[in-house]
Parts: sequence; C-alpha cells; structure tokens
Amino acid sequence: MTFLTILIALFVERVAQEHRPARRYRWFDGYCRRLTTLSALQWLMSRPWGAVVALLPPLLLIAWLQTWLGELSALFGLAFGVFVLLMSIGPRDLGHDTEAFLEARDQGREALAGERAQALCLSQVPEHEPRRSVAVARAVVVLASRRLIGPIFWFVVFGAVGAAAFRLVHLLAERLQRDDCPAEMKRYSDELRHVADWAPARIAAAGYAIAGNFDGVAHAWRTFDYVPDGGPLSEAEQLLAQTGLAALETLPDDVDESSGDGGLAMDADLIPPVVEDALALVWRSLAMWVAVVGGGSLIATLA
Repeated sequence: MTFLTILIALFVERVAQEHRPARRYRWFDGYCRRLTTLSALQWLMSRPWGAVVALLPPLLLIAWLQTWLGELSALFGLAFGVFVLLMSIGPRDLGHDTEAFLEARDQGREALAGERAQALCLSQVPEHEPRRSVAVARAVVVLASRRLIGPIFWFVVFGAVGAAAFRLVHLLAERLQRDDCPAEMKRYSDELRHVADWAPARIAAAGYAIAGNFDGVAHAWRTFDYVPDGGPLSEAEQLLAQTGLAALETLPDDVDESSGDGGLAMDADLIPPVVEDALALVWRSLAMWVAVVGGGSLIATLA
C-alpha cells in the first residue's frame, strides 16, 4: 500500500498536475499566528519541547483519520494517504520552477531569469553566468530533499502522519522566522526542522552518489565538515549542496575563470548544462528510491 500510495502521488504531482490539491496552508497560517500572539502559547513555544507539543493537535487528528479510514476501507485509506502525501510534497513544484528559470535564461531574459533564480536559491544569486546556473543547480539538489525526498521518506517510516509532520515542521519554522516572536521560539522550531531534515538529507546524498559521480560524492562526503557560518544553509543542506554538486560531472572546474572578465554575461549556448543535469540527477535518484520502496514492499508481501 505504501508503494502504491507514493506511485499515485508522484504520478499526480508530475503528470496530472491539474488534479493535485492547492497547497496554500491558510489554516496553518492562522494556527501559527495564534502561537505568536497568545502569551501562554509563546511561553510553550519558548521551551525546547514546545514546537513538538504545538504540532500535536493537527498530527493527532491526521493519525486518527489515517487509522479510522484504513479500518473503514483500504480504498479510503489509500485515497487519504495520497492526499496527505500530495499536500506534504512541495509546496512548490521543483521541476516547474527549474524549467521556468531555464526558459528565461535561454531566451536571454536576464531580469526574469534572475528573479526565477532568486526564487529557487536560498542565498543571494550571482548576476552572471555560469555562476548563476551553478547557484541554481546547488538549490535544486538541496530543495529536492525538502520538497520531495523528505516527505516521501517520513511517509515510508510513519505513513501519512509522518509526511504531514515533516511538512508542518518546515512550515512552522518558516512562519516563525518571518514573524516578530521571541528568539527562543525561532531557535527551537529551527532545531526541530534540522532534526526532521537529517535522515532525508543522507538518503538524498546517497542517491546522488549512486545516480551520479560516485567517487566525487564519496570524497565530498568524507571531507564534509559542517561549520556554522550564520548563512541560510543548515548542516543537512550544506551536505546536500556539497555532495549534489560533486555528483555533477558537468560542473565547471573553475566557475570564477569561466565567468569571464568584467562581469560580462555568457552566451546561453556556452553555459554548461549544470542545471539540467542537476534536475536529471534528482529525478534519477528519486526513481531509484521509489524502486527500492517497491522492492521492499514486494518482499514484505511475499514473506
């Protein structure tokens, strides 16, 4: 059932996009607003375990629905699992966002390409190629874990409630980082997000090694040493950036030299296909892990 749920959800996500639910989470925005405005909830969220307690009500409801619908009918349980997984993926479409950047870049629409690159990247985007494309490729291999691998991994482990927990943890941390609330609330919610990201990031990095340049990823992983620098990337995201780029054989050896003198823009035909290869790497890695889940489900059924 787990494998079938993932397969249907990914089919809707990639092929039948017009049928996937809108992922706006307005109800959760209101929930987070109460957490930041009510003094009692602020006190709760300022404790190390506060974010976990705050997320329990919606997660308990999802767990109850998952159990009740599963007992009611396998078909209802399947439909509920597909819906929750679709709501947990994303919220934005990684493939669509990446292809939108490539379209603007290849058409020479620099302003639009810069806007679309900035929407993908977690830090400031270089203005000129190929450094901008390298930054987008880095964002693609990092965001793949947050948007795809993470929800699917926790769905495999805990079912619908696992995928929902991953997405709600991320939404809570993102909302609190933007809101005016005590620093402890931001710090503890962000630490919970790092915990949720730890295992999916390793799974994604292992997939990049198998689907890409294995030796390059192995070396990057062995030499990885996380040093907090106050930047936007967490430990898991830095690992993904380092291993994901190492898996790409089209990555320019020296980005600074290949970008030309004086900040001149590079012709689109001369830009290495690093973004295209990064997206292809993500799809290959995802397909491989879905096949692994399918194999595990088959073995469990036959055992």
